[in-house]
Amino acid sequence: MRSFILINVILLHANFLFAQNAITFPFIAEIQLNDRLQIQVTASLAEKNAKSPITIYNGKEVYQLSVNKRIGDTIVYQFPAQDAEWRIAFSEDFSEARGWWVNYNKKVPVRYPVHLYMTLSEMIPKPDSIFPELFGRWKVLFEPGTPNEEVLVGVFQQEMNGRIFGSFLSETGDYRYLHGYVADGKLHLQTYTGYWAFVVEADLNGSKEMTGVFYSGGKSSSPFKAIKDETVQLRDEAELTYLIKRDERVVLNNLSKLNGRKTNLDLSKNGKLTLIQIMGTWCPNCIDEANLLKELHAAYGKQGLEIIALGFEVGTDTKKQRSRLKRFVKDLQVNYPVYLAGTSSKEAAAAYFPMLNGIMSFPTSILVDEQGKIIAIHTGFSGPATGAAYTELVKKYKQEIENALEGVNAD
Repeated sequence: MRSFILINVILLHANFLFAQNAITFPFIAEIQLNDRLQIQVTASLAEKNAKSPITIYNGKEVYQLSVNKRIGDTIVYQFPAQDAEWRIAFSEDFSEARGWWVNYNKKVPVRYPVHLYMTLSEMIPKPDSIFPELFGRWKVLFEPGTPNEEVLVGVFQQEMNGRIFGSFLSETGDYRYLHGYVADGKLHLQTYTGYWAFVVEADLNGSKEMTGVFYSGGKSSSPFKAIKDETVQLRDEAELTYLIKRDERVVLNNLSKLNGRKTNLDLSKNGKLTLIQIMGTWCPNCIDEANLLKELHAAYGKQGLEIIALGFEVGTDTKKQRSRLKRFVKDLQVNYPVYLAGTSSKEAAAAYFPMLNGIMSFPTSILVDEQGKIIAIHTGFSGPATGAAYTELVKKYKQEIENALEGVNAD
């Protein structure tokens, strides 16, 4: 199956860059996920040379791949904050390149062929003359009618030219910047990061029903069906991760600083309000959450809020694990301490918090009062791609922090 990018998406980015008096060279990057599934990613090169970064346009998200090194004719481009690369070789005139997307965030690195070519246009299916109204909330059933059935919430925005933006909300986090279009009665959506490549293909039944397949990478796929439902909600967070021992205090032993030194943190002796981020550099939702936590630290740090991150990384090589976390801190300009806490498993994370029923998602954030007791828990993270859900989540974080700080400062 071949996927497509809208012409006007490419032109939109080109016009934006020209308006900023920037000289750029637009590309399409074809990424072959398997012998029948391909995605096309809009990109641009600032200059025609081996030192120029590559900019990726993932729907309403824009990020940049920086040049890491050269190996002969191959240029190694590094994804921001994640352990993933493009290894590609350009033609002499920099109009085309071929190589690999390599994802090191897995237990065994995986790679997919990449073909870049310079273009301002791309063959696409003719858009429908009358666009079905897909904006709003959808109840989405993955693996419907099976023991693995899962309820998600689709949230979509729709523009006059037929472009669709949005995400899927799940109990463990959102599916980030899904974007695409409607053509020939079908919906196409996709998102691409250094860790994720998601594709959604669905047949529409008017404006209120759809059935399709969700593809994750080159191997995983899930059938789904969806109906328009503005009232659909996920389970309350209080039902997901919760306290089973209310009086037990948080003590974090055997953490590693990013310089390799061991440390212990007894939050009952800290005397401050502390927000703990349970994360991993392999987790795109953790990147979205980190960007919010930076803002919260800047806004509330002087009032007494401390934020720390516990990193749970792929593999067992602690040097590589710390290296990934250092890149995460540098690329995102994280302004709070980050520690290596263990390997990338929910069980490893849960071992630090015996007072909880477990940890079911990366990320999870935990708010701890000045006595070391947990007072709020957030499972997963609904990022900026979710629109109103993100706005409501930010409001909730701020309200919890402000209420807790009032109690601390009153004492």
